Amino acid sequence: MKLPLSLSRVYFKVFLGFWLVMITMLLGSSAIMHFFSIGPDKHLSNQEKEHYSGPGGRLMREVVSDAVNQDLIQVTIGLKSMPSWATQYVYIIDTQGKDLLERDVPERVSRFLRHINAKAPFFRKKIGNENFYARQFQLTDGTELRLVVAAPENNILGWRLFIHNFWHILLLDILISGTACYYLARYITRDIQTLKNATQQIAEGNWDIHIAEEFCDRPGELAELGRAFDNMAIKLQKSMLEQKRLIKDVSHELRSPLARLQVALAIAQQRANSEITGELDRIKEAADYLNDVISDILSLPVTEQDSWELSDVVELSSLVTTIVDECQHEARHKQVTLDLTNNLPEVLVQTRGNTLVGVFDNIIRNAIRYTVSDSPISITLDYGTDNKPRISVSDCGPGVAEEHLDDIFEPFFRTDEARDRKSGGYGLGLAIAKRTVLHHGGSIKAFNNPTRGLTIVVTLPAAEEI
Repeated sequence: MKLPLSLSRVYFKVFLGFWLVMITMLLGSSAIMHFFSIGPDKHLSNQEKEHYSGPGGRLMREVVSDAVNQDLIQVTIGLKSMPSWATQYVYIIDTQGKDLLERDVPERVSRFLRHINAKAPFFRKKIGNENFYARQFQLTDGTELRLVVAAPENNILGWRLFIHNFWHILLLDILISGTACYYLARYITRDIQTLKNATQQIAEGNWDIHIAEEFCDRPGELAELGRAFDNMAIKLQKSMLEQKRLIKDVSHELRSPLARLQVALAIAQQRANSEITGELDRIKEAADYLNDVISDILSLPVTEQDSWELSDVVELSSLVTTIVDECQHEARHKQVTLDLTNNLPEVLVQTRGNTLVGVFDNIIRNAIRYTVSDSPISITLDYGTDNKPRISVSDCGPGVAEEHLDDIFEPFFRTDEARDRKSGGYGLGLAIAKRTVLHHGGSIKAFNNPTRGLTIVVTLPAAEEI
């Protein structure tokens, strides 16, 4: 089963988490049994007045327990098959005083052999940094042997014995626990995958998704989660439909007074003298623009998944230059300078009607409204890092708190910052601008300037890129 990258991370975190806990428990319990001599013979070993559970004593007991049931040939073969890290501590001496591995017997071992005989078959003692264990025992063929184990003071031998004795058991336990944790992780992340797919479908506008039936055979909490998710989807769908209906109803209601205003304006233009003709012309332009905005709102899809045909083409540089020229009167009234830097050649952008006019008109007029008097507003047209046309509008106003840079593009969002207190708007301009830019296949971002002010950056694909 191939999982998405984000889910794969969750899956492997769950899998490795459970598996590491299981491995730690297995290693810990095995180490406790090994080093603290917790085993079938614990009752016998605990009867000793002085408990010798060091690695040397353990190695001595293991060698003797294996050897007493074999003859001399078998013991010699078995001793030669032992790993070198173990035989370096072990000396098995026959009745002639020779080591079964045909090694020279060290003087310290020869001296220690004098302490054991048939009457005293076991002896132990610490000499310097070594612990000595000695044992005399008889094989099945009657051969008498003496065993000496000279173990170092550290616990390296103990860990080697632990790994040698338990590695096959631990490997089997790790494989079994790994398999169990694998299926457990799949069982848990399967429900996460279901929720993830459902949320993605809702984000794409599919409100008919339901998961309660898939969770009905899960434990109680998961079944309740599935029902809660379905209820949430139903309420979100209802809320979205109500929002769409509200936007359409409000736009229709605005058209009636606007139509009356245009009729009255036309009558006023017929009766007006030359002194107010210019003002009436500007009022007519504003009314016509408002009518176009309402028409665009009625036709603008509410979600990004709705269809919205880009049926027109506009030359971007000319469009922005024209809007800047129209805003010069308002800028001069506030003693603000509009500095336009155009580094774009002739670039065509697909659009729908005059929707992009509203985007740049809103951004530039917002910059004029919020910037301080006697300050410049920089408007730059160039190519972005992705080689797409980019329009940047930078003012010298109070800026926006970093945590609200994305929120200013949400409908009706207003903060307590200076920009909102001064504006008196309703927080729709940038929200409509963002939705329009997204439906053009572009992006819009806001950044605070290093010194002061806010920069709005709009990126649009050229006509041949769509």
